Amino acid sequence: MAQERGTCVGLDIGTTKICCVIAQHDEQDSRLKLLGTGVAPSEGVKQGIVIDIDETIQSIESAVHKAEKMSNLKVSSTYVGISGEHIRGINTQGAIAVSKNGHPVNYEHEISNADINRVLEMSKAISLPVDRGILHILPQEYVVDEQGGVKNPLGMVGRRLEAQVHLVTGATSAAKNISKCVEEAGIEVNGLIYQPLASAAAALERHEKELGVALVDIGGGTTDVSVFFDSAVRHSAVIGLGGNNITNDIAMMTQISIEEAEIVKIKYGSAKASMASTDLEVELPHKPGEVARKISEHEVSRYVEARMKEIFNMVEREISRADVNGPVSFGIVLTGGGALLKNISGLAEEVLGGPVKIGIPRGLSGIMDIAASPIYATAIGLVQFSSTVASDINLGTDREPPVSQAFRRMKGWFSEFF
Repeated sequence: MAQERGTCVGLDIGTTKICCVIAQHDEQDSRLKLLGTGVAPSEGVKQGIVIDIDETIQSIESAVHKAEKMSNLKVSSTYVGISGEHIRGINTQGAIAVSKNGHPVNYEHEISNADINRVLEMSKAISLPVDRGILHILPQEYVVDEQGGVKNPLGMVGRRLEAQVHLVTGATSAAKNISKCVEEAGIEVNGLIYQPLASAAAALERHEKELGVALVDIGGGTTDVSVFFDSAVRHSAVIGLGGNNITNDIAMMTQISIEEAEIVKIKYGSAKASMASTDLEVELPHKPGEVARKISEHEVSRYVEARMKEIFNMVEREISRADVNGPVSFGIVLTGGGALLKNISGLAEEVLGGPVKIGIPRGLSGIMDIAASPIYATAIGLVQFSSTVASDINLGTDREPPVSQAFRRMKGWFSEFF
């Protein structure tokens, strides 16, 4: 069957896995219903950057095929998550004189959608290198004359309108290569969405974003940090360390392969070595004729804890850089594959000094028991975003550059979630 009208597809392209989620509007309770999921090992992607086109295409096709088989639908278009060390977050602002019929006025005038669009365009008028583009423009607040803290100035009366925004920028080449891989797999790219924004839509509550929370998405190649306060994104950053670094540490220290080290990490690794047994010994994989070697669960966990402490120390620095006047009341929410490490919450609380919880995706009905895991947070968030976009804008076949296309499509509707 072809992709039906009202069907939403999200494609999370990560360093270790590619996840595809297919959902559809449920006419009975107006929620999205999960129809199918597909996960495949990610080959050809490193720290969010495509390093092998052919392998990436094959991995995408594998994940999408699994989701299609479960849902009995053929995917023709999707929203794609993007991340990587090339992503940068910038807080900036713009200001305009409120106009009437396109001409500034000397007296108070009702603020229109055109005025809001103009001030947002003004806020993104910053100097960027030629190889970078704006992915998202996320309004934080507006100022009408001298009245600050305005969330939606539409219809208000004033002479001057200011916008304080958070820009998410990225390398245009990285965006184009990801889009090319998806399109070569026979799927149209509706838009590119910064992955933590999608994860936040699936894993964060509205009151958490209002009172203050930091979303930490621990992937295989990178760790994404996004700080929310007063229902807006205040800071975003990408740290070039993730779960694969732990695997590499174990492989180097025990002299086993990366694949074997990944198994050892998942089965026996603990983010807090004090919670691991010194008596339980693990026999390391070895070839015939080699002397069998053993390592304690505690020793494996020491490697895990050392690397995770380094990552959380870097996360703490990024949170401190956020433009937040008050405390991050709701602490930290962990998503991504790294959130599945044993005792990860306990270590995060020790290092970051606040409450920590694992972000389980929500907001979908149907077979959610198979997707109730932080590894699905981004993909499920993507379909939630796409369902909003599909009802609000024209999903035409225009062929703008991916970054420009993403900006045009995202700027007007992020307020639905932030």
